Amino acid sequence: MASQLKSRRVAAAKIEAVEGIAETLSAADGGILVIDPTVSVDIESLERKPASASLSSFGNVSGKQSAKLSFTAEIKGAGAAYSSSVKPALSQYLRACGFAETIVTTVGVEKATYQPASTGIPSLTMACYEDGVIKKLKGCRGTVKFNGESGGVIKAAFEFSGVLDGTIDGAMLTPTYESTIPPTLLNTPLTFDAYTARAQSFEINLAAAVSIMEDITKAEGYAVGVIIGRNPTGSINPEMVTIATYDYFGKYKSAAFISLVIGKIGSVQYNRFKFTAPKMQITAVSDGDRNGVAVADLSVLFARNAGDDEIVLEFD
Repeated sequence: MASQLKSRRVAAAKIEAVEGIAETLSAADGGILVIDPTVSVDIESLERKPASASLSSFGNVSGKQSAKLSFTAEIKGAGAAYSSSVKPALSQYLRACGFAETIVTTVGVEKATYQPASTGIPSLTMACYEDGVIKKLKGCRGTVKFNGESGGVIKAAFEFSGVLDGTIDGAMLTPTYESTIPPTLLNTPLTFDAYTARAQSFEINLAAAVSIMEDITKAEGYAVGVIIGRNPTGSINPEMVTIATYDYFGKYKSAAFISLVIGKIGSVQYNRFKFTAPKMQITAVSDGDRNGVAVADLSVLFARNAGDDEIVLEFD
């Protein structure tokens, strides 16, 4: 018996035509480079405790069946002009986390923009091919956390929740993998309002809440995962400066709204992107240290402006 290798895994996904109804996956639905794809299966084990003359257990029965698929992926552009068929590799995953997609196809200034949505969020059929075993999910929606450190590749950590659609033996997919090289967090502006800060890292957590809808008519006891809310938060670690230069504690005390821009990250057209937040608030300031230099470790909240706009990710 050959050992199964954790490094031999392929993730695949496809937007469902009808939410909760599984699509057939093929090699064309793979191709995204993922790090540590992991499926967590949750099958309810229902305890039975009828009275009897014996203290022995009668055994359990199985109930509702759900699953989560988590993985991390690099953030990068499409490497070519954006269009209805040319999009960032993470497009469908971002959409299933509650980001609305807008594609601008004006020649020379093509771009793909992702910002939060409250309706029209698609669901995914997903699978993790694990060196001979296939774990399948349907009706999946999720959340994402963006992380960046100086000199490194920006990454997106996804977690999708949905209905367990079976675990079977099967061959690995053989997709054609994306070939665009991701940009790194170098020569990247980071501004709070008009102030340019010197930071080493950031995190943006969409914090979308997914509830799996129960349904007695379904064999698995669940119908589909639904995003029922979000509360985007994050952290940034700029160097501490004088109050006159930038008043982190004053902004914290007054709950002031701050305009945040990170980027553009990357310099090559169609492989660069930026994060913007129109109304960031500081929710905590901690006294940090970076190689002996004082740091303002910020915890932040991303609030709405007009609504569905608290975090925007734009590729151009």
